[in-house]
Amino acid sequence: MEGTTFGDVPLNLEAKLEVWDSPNSAGVIIDALRCAKLGLDRGMSGPLYAPSSYFMKSPAKQFKDDTAREMTEAFIRGEEK
Repeated sequence: MEGTTFGDVPLNLEAKLEVWDSPNSAGVIIDALRCAKLGLDRGMSGPLYAPSSYFMKSPAKQFKDDTAREMTEAFIRGEEK
């Protein structure tokens, strides 16, 4: 950010944000594994489009976030394949 302060003195601000993705991603991976287990228990094979679209960065089929969440919740309830 650039600007000026009192008396038109130049002001420059630089900021850097770093995060570790692995701790933040643990819950997402656990939920994805739970959905995979549900698929196995139901005798399913192949990609699970709803959960993969909701949990993964590059799924086989992409849906909008809110649609993917609704589809994933329906999958968990056993209402959608």
